[in-house]
Amino acid sequence: MTIRRLCFFLSWFLFFAFGAVDLQGQVKDFQSWWELELNKEISGRLDLNGELEQRFKNNSLQYSRTLLTLGASYEVLDYLRLAGGARTVFVMDGEQQLHARYRLHLDGTGSYDLSGFDLSLRIRLQYGFDEILALRYFSMNTMVNRNRLKVARHIFGTRFGWFASVESWHGSNNEGRWLTYAMRYTAGARFSPNFTSRFSLRYILEEEFNVFNPRQLHVVVVGYDYRF
Repeated sequence: MTIRRLCFFLSWFLFFAFGAVDLQGQVKDFQSWWELELNKEISGRLDLNGELEQRFKNNSLQYSRTLLTLGASYEVLDYLRLAGGARTVFVMDGEQQLHARYRLHLDGTGSYDLSGFDLSLRIRLQYGFDEILALRYFSMNTMVNRNRLKVARHIFGTRFGWFASVESWHGSNNEGRWLTYAMRYTAGARFSPNFTSRFSLRYILEEEFNVFNPRQLHVVVVGYDYRF
């Protein structure tokens, strides 16, 4: 039974991973992202976290944006965790000026251990707005649904592990139609020198659909997590 379940998850992952189509007129770019994440365990089930992320675009030669995220998560059941948070995004425009944008998100993550493989499915609702005063004008802002399927495994007897995921973005257009407009495929490795620190390196392929001037991004991400 466990082999069948593993084959089921892998078949879906491969379906998404190789289902991307190179779109005509698609803009391609290589980017690099740098991440710092801090986690604080408040109780056995409640965690607080903060993340600072720096992104560079145009072959990683130009500043793109800075993301600051604060959130909390709560383990409702052994296999279910709920989380929420707020994010501020500082974006550089064409005139080299910074503008702030804001995001709120609510997550539900289900997890399952299958013969040493850690499987998880995260469903995220994300609400974005450009000004604090515009928060109450719901129709003027953006609601996005993001779904991520992830598999991870710790290499027994070592401090290393690997992971892979596929994530989809869904939202409505000007006509009110609910569309899939982005897919993200990720593969990476992690190293934990001790119980509190973890380094990660991953590659991301992200493709946009059903949008004006769709992009295809190739991204290298270097991350560091600290738990205290």
